[in-house]
Amino acid sequence: MGLSFFIITTCVVFGVVAALASFKPAFLPGVGTSLRNASIDLKKFSPRKTVFIIGPSANHPACRMQRRLLKPAIAALIRDDVAVVEVYGESTPRKNGDPIQWLDAALLRHAMDAESGFFVIYVDDEGKTLFRSEAPMLTADILARACLDIAPTRRTVKEKSAVLRKLSAA
Repeated sequence: MGLSFFIITTCVVFGVVAALASFKPAFLPGVGTSLRNASIDLKKFSPRKTVFIIGPSANHPACRMQRRLLKPAIAALIRDDVAVVEVYGESTPRKNGDPIQWLDAALLRHAMDAESGFFVIYVDDEGKTLFRSEAPMLTADILARACLDIAPTRRTVKEKSAVLRKLSAA
């Protein structure tokens, strides 16, 4: 008898709180805005049209080199709605430089089948992985293999960049 009374009382209390919250939004102002903000954050992330840079740490040589190689085309990629997601170790993943607090790095690495080592992965508009590489790639190669018609900004300097010299020496 006591347990039934407790359950019924609990249901009535929660029902009254829910009714007050629906009739008077100012009664619980923080709940609605926090739920709205959480749903907006979830809607922002989609693995479609995304270049993933996945590595053991941000200071790993392959990760640093890939960031340098991709840097001239970042603005053009974002302009054409291609996201760049960086996942380094267990740190918070970043989409176009902004942290994605709710996304678990280990879970994303597992879902992308990139649990150890360095990877560059492109997921197309249909959600299919077009290519994956275990070595840093030139921006032109990424754009060609992803079938993107994006022209990155070109430097006007006539000499080879230090990155290209390192790649050709390797």
